Amino acid sequence: MEKQTQDSSERREQTAPNPRGEPSEESSGQLYYRGAMIRKKTQAEGTVNVTDAQASHTAGLTMKQAAATLITALVLGLLGSIGQLFLDLEQLRSDVRQESSEKQALIRGAAEEAAFQLNPSLAQQVVQGLQQQEGVQSVRLLDNFDALLAEAGTVETKPMRTIDSLLFGDVINYELPLVYQGPGRAAENVGRLMMRLNAEVLTDRFRLKAETSLIANIAQAFILSLILVALFYVLVTRPLLRITKHIIAIDPKRPGAKLIDKPKRHDDDELGWMVDSLNGLFSAFQTGLDERDKAQGELQALTRELEQRVDARTAELKQALGALEEEKAETERAFRKLDDAHKELDQANRLLIESIQYARRIQTSLLPDAAALNQSFQDIAVHWQPLHMVGGDYFWLERFGSKCMIAVIDCTGHGVPGAFMTMVAASALDRILHEQALRDPGEILMALDERVRSRLRQDRPDAESDDGMEAAICVWDSDDRTLTFAGAGLPLMMIRNGEVETIRGNRAALGYTSLKAPTGFEQHVIRPEPGTQFYLYTDGVPDHMGGDQRRLLGRNRLGRILQELVDRPARQQIDDLLEQLDAWRGDEPRRDDLTILAFRPL
Repeated sequence: MEKQTQDSSERREQTAPNPRGEPSEESSGQLYYRGAMIRKKTQAEGTVNVTDAQASHTAGLTMKQAAATLITALVLGLLGSIGQLFLDLEQLRSDVRQESSEKQALIRGAAEEAAFQLNPSLAQQVVQGLQQQEGVQSVRLLDNFDALLAEAGTVETKPMRTIDSLLFGDVINYELPLVYQGPGRAAENVGRLMMRLNAEVLTDRFRLKAETSLIANIAQAFILSLILVALFYVLVTRPLLRITKHIIAIDPKRPGAKLIDKPKRHDDDELGWMVDSLNGLFSAFQTGLDERDKAQGELQALTRELEQRVDARTAELKQALGALEEEKAETERAFRKLDDAHKELDQANRLLIESIQYARRIQTSLLPDAAALNQSFQDIAVHWQPLHMVGGDYFWLERFGSKCMIAVIDCTGHGVPGAFMTMVAASALDRILHEQALRDPGEILMALDERVRSRLRQDRPDAESDDGMEAAICVWDSDDRTLTFAGAGLPLMMIRNGEVETIRGNRAALGYTSLKAPTGFEQHVIRPEPGTQFYLYTDGVPDHMGGDQRRLLGRNRLGRILQELVDRPARQQIDDLLEQLDAWRGDEPRRDDLTILAFRPL
């Protein structure tokens, strides 16, 4: 009888409805606990060696870095060598022309004297002396009747090699008119001096120099790649491995008991921020687990109490059936307490999910409303869609008197790191516009680059952050009816009279220690005709992978799509474009954050 009572109690626990009348589900803390138990069981039964796995991961990551860096350096070195070869070839051709002119100038007087006197002996000495010079194949001296006075060297009868003809075919033949002017005599043409250089000798000379340059460039690229791999390992890979080691050592039952130590000299960079985020996450998990354990303890105590009461009431049932109603009421009160405990668990789980979504609400609240510029534009619409819940794209819309500023910014990365970068961009842009009161797109980009480098400490010699952003800025002056554009890596697309035009920004970026700081940005002033449509967008729009051959959409296809949609309202254009992007992508996932802004001035 006691066993049957216990089985009945267990069945009541398993089939008890939650407060919403639905079957009960495991909370996030229960799922985490079950995952930890499975991991512990796997490690106990298997023979996984964490140290060996870590070493294999390290070797694989290092080798990938080394291979990628070496290939890049070799390709760049090869391209540089090819460019240097063209420069060396032009220099050698120039040297050959100069040397040949100098050789002819040295013997010109003697050659003119021999041709004037029609002296074959003197002419032979002249041509033999010239032919003995390095690289000279043959020399001929003709009088003014084209009669041969002297000849030295061999005349090539077989066809010239193709490589010789391509490299030096136009610089091997030289002809010098001979003009003699004696005392009291007028200048007269007395003959010609013809010289031919040996193309094979010139080609061998160029090949030797090319081989030396190529070997030197390859060696330099190899040494540079080794240095870059070593620096990347010291600055990034080794700290990441240390963080990974700490994460592996965390007890799944007590994730918040011991926090992860920050790597040295990484307190204020992305690695330090990542450690802070992980510690916060583990602390939140620990809090959830503690609350779960507390609730489970209360639930177990309540269950034991319920079982005791049920057993007691069952024993009393044999003696007094009249006490059945009282026992039923007591049991219902116990189940209400059980429901209250489930409500507490649901509340804890909901708070955990809301904390994850809170970051998105913060970032979304920083984005301006496109309706703020409706009075200055005939039509304007914007679509902002991060790859994850938060992203690295950002846009700015603001009116300053008769001028309206529109900006689109694409920060490094996406997700949480990209969102942090948008906070840097938003803070810097706010100070530039409201404290410095800059209104010129080129000056705004220069100021934004300076503030980003300052905020990320990239203006120091020991800077470790290599992050930044691309941006495009337009300023519409409703009084002058001019649109001024400047871009750093991002373009402005416009459709005027049915034709798509793209104005590319400067090939530069804002921030990044690996890139040279820009010295200025070119500004483009446009006087749009009525009905001209403009678009600003980040790389996430043309970088959609898809199609039959799995290619990027690209700016040309994007322009053709917008050209078909230009007659529709801006909001409908963007909605129809998103549908075509989804169709182009098919089963391929999106790869980046996506932001596009369409506007048409009044």
